Amino acid sequence: MTSWPWGRAPHPATPRPAWSTDPMEPEQEFVIRDYKPTDHEAVVALNRYGLAAAGVPEDADIYSGDLDGAGEGYLGGRSVMLVGEVKGDIVAMGGLREIGDTDCEVLRMRVRPEHQGRGLGRAILEALEARARRLGYTRAVLVTGPDQHPAIDLYSASGYEQVEVEQYGGLIGVRMAKQLS
Repeated sequence: MTSWPWGRAPHPATPRPAWSTDPMEPEQEFVIRDYKPTDHEAVVALNRYGLAAAGVPEDADIYSGDLDGAGEGYLGGRSVMLVGEVKGDIVAMGGLREIGDTDCEVLRMRVRPEHQGRGLGRAILEALEARARRLGYTRAVLVTGPDQHPAIDLYSASGYEQVEVEQYGGLIGVRMAKQLS
């Protein structure tokens, strides 16, 4: 039986969005784990989807190169890539990279469209923040597009505040930050 987060099912005539906010069934348990080189192909594909959905051409990706090879930049050290799986398939991802002794950047936050709106992005973000604290970071920053309203809403609800709007080539980025300690 499906349980509704707000306590009751919507009226049957209520139109449903293309993405569902229905809780996942138990067999669709979401598992977050560290990236490993065998995930590379799935992570690159999910990243390409995220760029396309945001209207960012691959050649305009401000983080170009971090996923080259097998994504070794996220293995060990103070940079991390987490993946989220449902039934063994990678459906979400997020990265963390060092930008100073106490600052890190959250990047590559992606969730496959059929899994959006179910809290998976929030779960990845919370796991990244927990890891950042364990790694000794006290502040997290990120950049998202001004038209990425679900992402901006997620980050704002998670305590991130807009710091500035920046130009990256022909793209505009909204820089946000959060104190972790």
